Amino acid sequence: MQKIKFGILGVSNHFLKRIVLPLQASRNALSYAIASRELPKAEEAALAFDIPVTSDDYEALIYAPDVDAIYIPLPNHMHADWTIKALKAGKPVLCEKPLAMNTAQAELMVETAQSTGTPLMEAFMYRFHPLWQHVHNLIRTRQIGSLTYIHSAFSYNNPDPSNIRNIEEYGGGALMDIGCYAISVPRFLSDKEPQRVLALADRHPDFHTDQHQSALMDFGSFRASFHVSTSSQPFQKVDIVGTGGAITVHIPFNTYVDTPATISIATPQGSREVSFPSADPYQLIFEAFADAVLNKTAMPLSLEDALNNMRVIDAIRKSDAEQAWAATGL
Repeated sequence: MQKIKFGILGVSNHFLKRIVLPLQASRNALSYAIASRELPKAEEAALAFDIPVTSDDYEALIYAPDVDAIYIPLPNHMHADWTIKALKAGKPVLCEKPLAMNTAQAELMVETAQSTGTPLMEAFMYRFHPLWQHVHNLIRTRQIGSLTYIHSAFSYNNPDPSNIRNIEEYGGGALMDIGCYAISVPRFLSDKEPQRVLALADRHPDFHTDQHQSALMDFGSFRASFHVSTSSQPFQKVDIVGTGGAITVHIPFNTYVDTPATISIATPQGSREVSFPSADPYQLIFEAFADAVLNKTAMPLSLEDALNNMRVIDAIRKSDAEQAWAATGL
């Protein structure tokens, strides 16, 4: 089977911890080249994981003729520039979430993808896990009636001042790193967009990033809320409540790849646990992206979806700054 040869920009901890092994295990994609501005880092990763090509030049890797597509796990503030360069070089791009620093950057990225005819997709891997596909189907077939509210909680404790998630100019903070998931979930499950948002952030005294971020999203027919934090006990859960039942996703985002995932469903007829065979959503997203590139079909996650998630992020920032409801324009 033909495999898409990925070039990876940057030797991030995220790539080494969560991506490199599932990418190598995928049926139609492989880690072919990796670049770091510190060449020894690229060489060390290449040796450890059998990556054939290394470089200390991102642009040279992008233009390497044997590289079919680019994966970008760089810090958020570098997404737009390197995505645009790769797209202009004719290389399909899978870019980590959130797509950009703001809507204006994201729009420029999307415009470049459209004008060059080169595929671009945001890497929201959770949507590819069978668990979330099942939950989406339960919602759209009204197994718990009509949605009334969704609440997402996601937190971790990262006190490292040198970590990119704690550097404001790099796009750090709770909203950008994990709040983007909590925004994506109700949009995905309902196939609707929030009309307005109300937000409240608490900033770290030293890092000045939003260490605690809460928001309420008004979808018209239902509400969604979330609390995310970079300074709390590691925790994650999504509760989905309808007029005729409720669903709890216990580990919604960082699902274990070697353990079955489980959701709880409660209806007037009774309660049940539903388990799903172990799966790696990162492997699944790379395979889905590679399938679309190889078959010249539409990306499984649309550019409109990526733009709209970014628009909600910007509205939440505006709401927090003005201490008032902010319209999303969606």
